[in-house]
Amino acid sequence: MLIPKYWAQYKQRFELSETDDNAFDDFNSKQATIKRYGWSDVSQVEALAHAKARVKEAHQRWLDGENIVRRERREEYNESNGIPIREQIISKQSLSESGLTAGDLESKASDTQLVVTRNSYGAQVANVNNIAIIDVDNNDLLHQKYPDEYDSHGFIGIIRKSNNVSNKSKANDPNQSSLNNHDKPVSMKPFVWTVVIAAIILATFIAMKSLSWLWLLLFLGVATAILWQQASKYDQEQHQRYMGHVASLQTYIIDLIQQRVASHSQESFRLYETPAGFRIMATHDTISPNDALVVDWFEYFHADANYVRLCQAQQCFRARLTAKPWRMAEVADKKLAKDIPAKNFWFDAESMDADSSIEQRQNELKARKEWINNYDKYAKNYRACRYVERFTGKEASYSLEHKDIQGFIEWHDRACQVDKELEMA
Repeated sequence: MLIPKYWAQYKQRFELSETDDNAFDDFNSKQATIKRYGWSDVSQVEALAHAKARVKEAHQRWLDGENIVRRERREEYNESNGIPIREQIISKQSLSESGLTAGDLESKASDTQLVVTRNSYGAQVANVNNIAIIDVDNNDLLHQKYPDEYDSHGFIGIIRKSNNVSNKSKANDPNQSSLNNHDKPVSMKPFVWTVVIAAIILATFIAMKSLSWLWLLLFLGVATAILWQQASKYDQEQHQRYMGHVASLQTYIIDLIQQRVASHSQESFRLYETPAGFRIMATHDTISPNDALVVDWFEYFHADANYVRLCQAQQCFRARLTAKPWRMAEVADKKLAKDIPAKNFWFDAESMDADSSIEQRQNELKARKEWINNYDKYAKNYRACRYVERFTGKEASYSLEHKDIQGFIEWHDRACQVDKELEMA
């Protein structure tokens, strides 16, 4: 797993000498301020040395005429920069040093390592090196199940009044709610054009007869009220339709898992519902994140693309254990700030910007500690996910699960409070 304990950032200003003609093409600049992050599992000093080495390497590339990123920025989900995710490490543990409890199934990885971190918005996250966890978002599933009505990001697309549009959706899920059997909401475009044309005719008539323009204002006021009423009705119908579609996704994902274990009889999975999707855990054996089978699972179950990228970058699987702050009532009630203070708390004084004083730094760290104490207290009132069902292939059912996986499941379910009747957040 690539989850460094120590972090630093370093920046240096460079001038281009007369002999360094190759670098002149870089935005036609003769100077550059280069900033890079550094990290280490050993010490803060080593992290800073790593940052300086990366600055030196980038400087050399600049001198060689390469267009470089001058100031390296932190990006969520390792979008393109290859920098590990910066998260505070809360705890580390090894779940087991033993193999399987029974059967001939051979483990693909050795000991299971578990690292609990606090992510950028304050929630606790489990990072495990060899127990496959697949994160699936509702938005991705909506596009897969209802491609005519949702785009690839789960947004509602153009809805037409046609009984044929939903035929594919009905074929995928014959048990859809009665809401899906109704005609699609009628388009409001004809009514809008009618209002526009009527307003033009009325304006022309008023001008020709020299009448009061109050008649036009009265007409527009009535038309606006009717349009507003129709738009509100349309939005309500769309919301009800959306909620009906979301409610059908559990059946959809269950069918996917059942089809998977039917065709791959040695596999078994555990399904959880999350506030905005599902969490699938492979329970038949441990496996490395870069295994080809994991790639197959990610694609088959339509895993969240950001999650996939993060797993590949950190070489581990992840599961959020506590609530997202903005979903908590305490944030809405202003008892807790939405954002955690001092996100870059681990950078040492030499890495800090010049305008950050020691006193300001101390105040930020104090605010961060207070926020975490309040968050952890409030987060006990929420669960991160809800257990749904276990699915086991025919061949997998005759052998006991891996001890590491059994231990992780028990730990995960306690940490996420899956069995408690709490609101998911």
